[in-house]
Amino acid sequence: MTSSFSKRVTVRIISFSAAAALLLAGAGMGGYKMMSRYRDSSEYRYQLALNNLSDYVSNIKTSLEKSLYSNTPAQQQPIFAKLMTMSEGAKNSLSQLPISGEQAVSIQKYLAQVGDYSFYALSKIAKNNKLSPDETDNLKTFYDYACELDTSIGDLAAAYGDGSVKLGSAVSLKGNISSIGEKADDLTLDGGFREMSEGFTDYPTMIYDGPFSDHIEQQKPKLLKDEQQISMEQALTVAAKFIGCNENELSFTGKTEGNLPTYNFAGDNIYITVTQKGGFVVLYNNYSDIAKTTLAYDDALKEAKKLLLNITKENFAESYYSFENNICTINFAYTQNDTIYYSDLIKVGVSMQTGEIVSYCASGYIMNHTKRELSTPTLSPDEAQNSLSDKLKVQSCKLALIPTAGKNEVLTYEFNCTAGEETVLVYINCDTGLEEQLYIVITDDNGVLVV
Repeated sequence: MTSSFSKRVTVRIISFSAAAALLLAGAGMGGYKMMSRYRDSSEYRYQLALNNLSDYVSNIKTSLEKSLYSNTPAQQQPIFAKLMTMSEGAKNSLSQLPISGEQAVSIQKYLAQVGDYSFYALSKIAKNNKLSPDETDNLKTFYDYACELDTSIGDLAAAYGDGSVKLGSAVSLKGNISSIGEKADDLTLDGGFREMSEGFTDYPTMIYDGPFSDHIEQQKPKLLKDEQQISMEQALTVAAKFIGCNENELSFTGKTEGNLPTYNFAGDNIYITVTQKGGFVVLYNNYSDIAKTTLAYDDALKEAKKLLLNITKENFAESYYSFENNICTINFAYTQNDTIYYSDLIKVGVSMQTGEIVSYCASGYIMNHTKRELSTPTLSPDEAQNSLSDKLKVQSCKLALIPTAGKNEVLTYEFNCTAGEETVLVYINCDTGLEEQLYIVITDDNGVLVV
């Protein structure tokens, strides 16, 4: 890829220079001077972004190579911390370049995964765990692609760096290139980045515990695993029953595909979606204005719980809630055997004027709810409590299965603590005693939230 890429860049720059010269020859000098002032104001930013991108990618390559040979936390931690910084800088520089979004998708994803995977590795070694051979192989894969990307972007930066063709000109003239029989993408940055993106065609799937892991894009709704496909007419019946209206009051507006395929319907100030498999309501919103608040939170909670019991026949525990526009939105998590499952979430919005259900979102529950076999905790609550700060006073403790950044789950003890006038939630791993998450609980007139 790299040797032929350098030649193609040279040909592109020469061709574009000729095309630009033909087009500019016909421009008036006054217009040309005005355009020059505009180009000069943006050209520096474009050139700086391209040069910075080249530097960031070069640093990523070097740091990834070092990560292959380092074997102690003292050496690994600064390497992964630097990779996180470099990948973020590279993404930012890439976003500033005058290229089409579709030409940068693969590269943006690669850079995001480098930073995300570095955070994952940093978190793992901070817990005194070594990277597995498979995880080290992932670093080698990242490094191999960094070598290709470093050469390709370096060639582009060098080709445009002599000033013979300005990046801003490439953008402003792109629309006119076709008039002289040239393909615009082949003469601009888009062509170069398209070739780089094509080099990621065989980029392997990366599975790890992070938000940019490929397994998240591949995730299927667990609740629907054994459910059967239903028709649009059947979904319409489900939607009308949920709302409490006649079917002729709703209109079919189309399908949504992807990880959670749905049938979509709309009515007077109403929007509702129903899964194509199983016929579960995913999303419901009633956009009618609510003039005032006449009910208390306990009233809203009662109505929301009644709905959940009627729909799911499962047990849910309320966690946090908020008030906005005379609507109380309450977060519920599935519970079983005194354990709360925070991945299995449903949000219910209740009118504080009438007690009517005005919003509902069950995507978390539908995507994650399944039968789990939880292991017996290695640590007792008292042993896990030893991991808490001395500044915290424990008020209560319960088992909680919480999601990780990569949509996996870990069993923890949820300690509800106080520190002076503040409420703090700390989640301690039931097996390792390590802190998995920590939240500050904020209670005010807008509800109860966590940060």
